[in-house]
Amino acid sequence: MPTNDPGETVAQILRRKLSTIKQTPPPPGSPSWDDILHLTWAEVEAAKKRGEPGFKVFRKLLTDKRFDK
Repeated sequence: MPTNDPGETVAQILRRKLSTIKQTPPPPGSPSWDDILHLTWAEVEAAKKRGEPGFKVFRKLLTDKRFDK
């Protein structure tokens, strides 16, 4: 599986993942999966670095090889 490209959107990344990835509920106070679909991978990385709620979990799930198709 290719690594996530900084210009790829979350929606594009999710096409390469199993649908079960979205069954994981985001932590309280974080955006929903639908709210982040338009974000690029670079924006997800930046939000994680800023410590925004939920983005550590989103990043972990989107890089987890267990969810690759």
